[in-house]
Amino acid sequence: MGSLDIEGKQYLSGNTVFADAFNYLLYDGEEVIKPDRLKELDTTSIAIPYGNNARVPEQKYRDLLKLWNAMMDDNAIYVILGAEIQGEIHYGMPVKDALYDALYDAIGYAKQIEESKRSYKKNGNEDSCAEDAKLSVENDTIKIKLSGGEFLYGFHRDDKLIPIITAVVYLGDKPWDGPKSLFEMMDVKDERLFRFLNDYRINLISLVDMADDEFEKFHTDLGLAMKVIKHQKEDADRVIMETDHRNIDRDTAFFLNKAVNLGLEYEEKDGEIDMCLAMEKKEQRDKITGAIEILRATGSSENDIVSKIVENFHVTKEYVISLLAPKTA
Repeated sequence: MGSLDIEGKQYLSGNTVFADAFNYLLYDGEEVIKPDRLKELDTTSIAIPYGNNARVPEQKYRDLLKLWNAMMDDNAIYVILGAEIQGEIHYGMPVKDALYDALYDAIGYAKQIEESKRSYKKNGNEDSCAEDAKLSVENDTIKIKLSGGEFLYGFHRDDKLIPIITAVVYLGDKPWDGPKSLFEMMDVKDERLFRFLNDYRINLISLVDMADDEFEKFHTDLGLAMKVIKHQKEDADRVIMETDHRNIDRDTAFFLNKAVNLGLEYEEKDGEIDMCLAMEKKEQRDKITGAIEILRATGSSENDIVSKIVENFHVTKEYVISLLAPKTA
């Protein structure tokens, strides 16, 4: 996993930013998914092939995985939301998802059925009313309470599975020109065959492919972070200065500084950072380091350099020495 993948995974792991990303994907920015309704799930799955007596384990990982309690019409409705973070274009992403994410989803559904069977056997009640069969979540653990007489299969016709939705969050600065579905990767001359083929479509969030007004649909600083990454090669400074000294959250500022290598100097206040001020400090630092190099070229001593920089740029002596230290170490 590359550096941008790692930084992106860390940044998106928070419930607030995670919910913002999925609200954009699923609801066009409407704040339907609430951060306090998300629960972290284990991203590791030990897969035991369903119905396989050999029970050969296979381990799969997903970058981020959360359980969403949707609470619609006063009823608890659960959805599992997963995210894969991509720093670069993956031209086999539909296949990767089909083998990795889709397999994970199938495993997840199979595990729900297996839980139903275990729950049934534990209760040992073959004569319970089928109408009471339901899927529930207790202590953040997915459980299926089976009340019907489905001893053999352990899953009643009225039981329902928890849906699993996966998003591919692409943070690269090049337009996504890779396939978005399995069908796009296939060389099928006879289109009649498509009726018998199963497609797999990835749910892609590609910041570089968004129009700038799309970033306004985000309700956290994720929108600003994506916009800066999109414009990092030509005018990231302009995007930052357009915030007009609006404070942004610390996590976004640190993510941007690492993801785009902005080299900003932050002053944190109450967990927030003024990006414009950080940019101004960077510009001043660049001017000072440039002046230091000019003075060095003229043969000025270190003491003379420090005194002249302090006088002309109105900074502290300690700050100038901190800039000199790497050069004289």
